[in-house]
Amino acid sequence: MRTLLLRFIHYVISLGQFLYGLLLWLPVHSLTWKKPSLEADRKLLKKVPAHVGFLVLEEDFSFRDLANLIVWSVTLGVSYISVYDFNGEVKRNSLLLQQNIRASKEQVLGQDLSSCDIQIFSSSHPVLRPPSALPKTHGGRVHLLCVDDGRKNIVQTARHLSQMVAAGMYRLEDIQPSIVDSMIQESRQLPDPDLCLKFGALDSLLGYLPWHIRLSEIISLSSHKGITYKSFLSALIEYGNTDQRFGK
Repeated sequence: MRTLLLRFIHYVISLGQFLYGLLLWLPVHSLTWKKPSLEADRKLLKKVPAHVGFLVLEEDFSFRDLANLIVWSVTLGVSYISVYDFNGEVKRNSLLLQQNIRASKEQVLGQDLSSCDIQIFSSSHPVLRPPSALPKTHGGRVHLLCVDDGRKNIVQTARHLSQMVAAGMYRLEDIQPSIVDSMIQESRQLPDPDLCLKFGALDSLLGYLPWHIRLSEIISLSSHKGITYKSFLSALIEYGNTDQRFGK
């Protein structure tokens, strides 16, 4: 009788240890393999920015996390993305970013990679293919930028306008901000950013598209490294809840 009782107690203790270990394992397992419900989350957004700018004002770069931000953005309906760092480190490593984007797409979308077409463009290192119409499924254009892209674009536009005035095609008093804006948009093929996510402690934009951000909403985050989908979604929800008065 005593032997049976000891065995029963042993079985109960063993079962308790097994169930306790199972409870500890299940949350980790589900968090590891559960993919973000991007389609459902898109419905939570009051408005989706057409162009999101990622300003990486940090010394170190995580191409895996940048790729996740890009894939999350496109899947949630963002059509244009710019990735900016002052010295052009991301631009020089565009192929590495492309590889990480593919890996992120496989993690988020599984086998349905064709539903998310991401095209990458750079002024100095064109990637993939020339500009084309955005696909009917989820698709986005990613522009890799550095400080020269913002300044150089303005200088080139000013020079072109000066030449047009000298040639008698424009009078000086005819040049309005709308004309400058139209010329810059045409040369860049990139709309003004609706939302800028600034990563890093530096309280500056370090020359990011100075002409384009007059009406942009800017949200600061501590770092892009290790950023979670939840944090990114919270930033988009914050943008959606912002009442943009456009100077009124």
